[in-house]
Amino acid sequence: MSNRIRTDWRLFGAVLGLLTFGLVMVYSASSVAAEVKYEVEIWSFAVKQVICATLGLTLLLVLKRLDYSRLAHPLWVFFPLGMTILLLVGVLFADRTTHRWYRLPGFQFQPSEIAKPVVVVFLAWLVSRREMKINDRYTLLPTALVLGSLVGLISIGDLGTAAVLLAPAVVVFYVAGIERRYFYFSLVLAAVVGAGFLFQRPYRLLRVASFFNITEERLQKDPKLEWLAVHLASSKASRDPDHQPKQAKIAIGSGGVTGAGLGQSNQKLGYLPEAHTDFIFGVVGEETGLVGSLTVLGLYLYVFWRGLKLYWLTPDPFGRYLALGCASIFATQAFFNMSVVLDMAPTKGIPLPLISYGGTAVICTLALLGLMMSVSDRATS
Repeated sequence: MSNRIRTDWRLFGAVLGLLTFGLVMVYSASSVAAEVKYEVEIWSFAVKQVICATLGLTLLLVLKRLDYSRLAHPLWVFFPLGMTILLLVGVLFADRTTHRWYRLPGFQFQPSEIAKPVVVVFLAWLVSRREMKINDRYTLLPTALVLGSLVGLISIGDLGTAAVLLAPAVVVFYVAGIERRYFYFSLVLAAVVGAGFLFQRPYRLLRVASFFNITEERLQKDPKLEWLAVHLASSKASRDPDHQPKQAKIAIGSGGVTGAGLGQSNQKLGYLPEAHTDFIFGVVGEETGLVGSLTVLGLYLYVFWRGLKLYWLTPDPFGRYLALGCASIFATQAFFNMSVVLDMAPTKGIPLPLISYGGTAVICTLALLGLMMSVSDRATS
């Protein structure tokens, strides 16, 4: 490892660009809803996001300065892991409706977001230690136990985040050389378990059915789908689950090449639900057009490409897998969100990293990128 520590200004600039643009878009997308729907000041959501972004950026700078190799210690791996599991168990009782949020006076936080940097550090530590025995049961079983616990607890309330959490495991183990039989078995097992969680909440199944154009009319007419109609009837969710994707596509289509201009979105005026959170990319497309959307996509791709490059540049295994894990989970979440907004995947509540409104999300995402920048600053360039 090089003794000289140099800031990777290109990566840092890409992160700051996404964060700054996100703050602007949060204000633009939330101002109307804040005043009309929530009856607060138009800048309320933007101010909260700025505060959380400041905290997250401070954490990024601290982690960036920290030598990432110090984290390759059982204390820094298992203590955060244990605390995260306790928080995930606790939220099942603290939030008995959605099982997602700890709500305290003045703020709330989502423990599933904390699991993202925690699981990346765990994977980097375990795989770097067991790289030559990646297919050994003493590697696979601890991984399955930890990931199974985290993903299972998160899936009860947030199946989308649980799926994103699997991304670094898939990428890291594939790159590390896991045997195909174990790899494909794990994918099949994840699909089966995921299907079980789909049936756990009828609204999830309703969204998937809508994505595959299984309408209520078709359910009523096709005897083979009667069982599905009965199951979906128990859901209290909206009977028009494709409303959000439709409105998002209208927003993006209305933006054209250069967009309607910042603050000029019509879809955020009550037509597009969750315009400042999960579907903010629709407002991005409407106000900044194809040019703005491709710029955002390009920044996400750059961060992901940088993570892949760090895998080859970093001399020690822990740093390689840490950078790869950070980049893979960051990019997966971004592309998943954009796919949902473009109606290329079933609707799921996953924020767009650094752009969607959400305090816990922006803080934990910046922490994740701080770990990646710690590797980048110390890698041979």
